Amino acid sequence: MIRKKYARFAKSAVVANVNTGKILFKKHLFKKLPPASMTKIMTLLLAMEKLQHGKMKVTDRVTVSRHAALTKGTSLFLRPGEVLKLWDLLKGIALVSGNDATVALAEHIAGTEANFVKLMNNKAKVLGLVNTHFVNSHGLDRKNHFSCAYDMLIMSKKLLGHKRILKLTALKYARIRRNQRRRMRLKNTNTLLGVYKGVDGLKTGTTPKAKYCLTATAKRRGTRVIAIVMGEPTARKRNREIVELLDFSLS
Repeated sequence: MIRKKYARFAKSAVVANVNTGKILFKKHLFKKLPPASMTKIMTLLLAMEKLQHGKMKVTDRVTVSRHAALTKGTSLFLRPGEVLKLWDLLKGIALVSGNDATVALAEHIAGTEANFVKLMNNKAKVLGLVNTHFVNSHGLDRKNHFSCAYDMLIMSKKLLGHKRILKLTALKYARIRRNQRRRMRLKNTNTLLGVYKGVDGLKTGTTPKAKYCLTATAKRRGTRVIAIVMGEPTARKRNREIVELLDFSLS
């Protein structure tokens, strides 16, 4: 295990080879921290499983509730009663981390966000994630909402098992249709896309408590890795330290 100078500003970090499962670097691997919008990795995992098992279709229509539309934080500015295709909703979650879209998805799957959060915590138990507990579906700072770098790694590996997820997370830009009339242009919050060769996901996260977080995945010469940093003081340091971990693990 090489420790060197990597992730010196992060509160927690890990990089692993997905092909072999080997952890190549770790820092405070099991430290409980707020995961911010990296929470949506679990939300997307549950959605991908529903799609895989035929319990949802990408063409399903999702109606936005008032509760979803009023969700604070990053937003698609959805309106109560608005109807979107499920795939467009997933784009809004994966690319711009729309909290309103996330709650709309949660309600579509489980009836209420509270019921969906139960599914999230049940899935965490099934995966053996002992340092993770969810209070909401989107990742806004709340008491008892936490995870750790190791648990995020496990969730990310499971999510990458669903090949269609990369069709979302690899998009630097996308457009979605709103109420069958106007289109909305989305720009991915993962600024490493198109900048770092091989990066095609996975999820950013930023809140006042969590600071700057990123789960990044990249593939080069047949080797896929996942690098995670949590609690970075700035977006620039977050990206720089992720790049250092990717360089190290893909060299």
